[in-house]
Amino acid sequence: MKVTLRNAYEIRLDEAVANLLDHGAELAAQRLLDQAYVTVPALLAQFPHIGRNFLDRNPSTPSVQAAWDQACALLGNDIELREYVFEDYLVLYAVHGTQIELLTLRHHRQAGFLLPEA
Repeated sequence: MKVTLRNAYEIRLDEAVANLLDHGAELAAQRLLDQAYVTVPALLAQFPHIGRNFLDRNPSTPSVQAAWDQACALLGNDIELREYVFEDYLVLYAVHGTQIELLTLRHHRQAGFLLPEA
C-alpha cells in the first residue's frame, strides 16, 4: 500500500521534535524522526490494520466526532480511521482504498488530535 504523509502530520512531528530539542533530548528527537518517517510508514504499509479502530474507542465524544468529520472532509466518507501507538506517540491515520494517509500525531499526554487543513 502507498503511504502519504499529510501536512498536519509533518507539522505535529516538527513540533514534537522541536520540543524534544528544546529539552536537550537530541537522541530522542532523532529516534522520533526515524520512526515517524521510516519505521511507522513501512509498518503500516505492510499491516494497514495494525492500529485500533479510532471510532470504536469512544464514538460518542465530541473530539472523536470532530476528528472523524475532519478526516472525512479531507478524504471522503469511505475511509477507515485508525490510531497506531508507538513509544509515547499516537498516529491518526486513514486507510483509503489502497492508500494510507498519515493524518496527524500527538504525544500521549496531549488531548485530542489537531487536524489542520492540508
